[in-house]
Amino acid sequence: MMRLTRISLLAVFILCAASPPGFAQDRPIADGSPIQWPSFHDALSAASESGRMIIIDIFAPTCGWCRKMQKEVYTKTDLQEYVFDTFEIGRIDLSINDDTISFKGLDLSSAQLAAAFGATGTPTTIFLEPNGDYITRLPGYHAHEEFLDVLQFIGRHSFREMSFTDYLSKKRAALPLVHSN
Repeated sequence: MMRLTRISLLAVFILCAASPPGFAQDRPIADGSPIQWPSFHDALSAASESGRMIIIDIFAPTCGWCRKMQKEVYTKTDLQEYVFDTFEIGRIDLSINDDTISFKGLDLSSAQLAAAFGATGTPTTIFLEPNGDYITRLPGYHAHEEFLDVLQFIGRHSFREMSFTDYLSKKRAALPLVHSN
């Protein structure tokens, strides 16, 4: 009986090890490659299951700053790890006017939905609660360190207790002092 159990466990292990890499993995791998952005609807669906907050990247294909952010910020492994561990992600193309996205009882085009979130330009990053309720938006391009600070401020729910300025002050106060000789 004990031998049969060991053989069964070994068979399960072999089957799991032989499975395609994406089969057993729900979260993307943070490897510095460009992020494959799901749709807005997919982000909402994933968040309703996971309970994670949502990042919506509002972009336009012709936006140079969007491409710069995708290439220079969203490809940083530490940022990807934090995003993939903390948020569900999705994307809205601000330039699309002829599609229909159903959200909170409304049928809007991508452009209308982006405007409803307050995006007046691209890139704009929108943060939503798991149920789709609006938290805040961050317009424009932001370099890696600054953007990671914002992600952590939202992801750690610090926005519920303090301002971003207070968060940064508290974070910097917690850093060890470096003395040079």
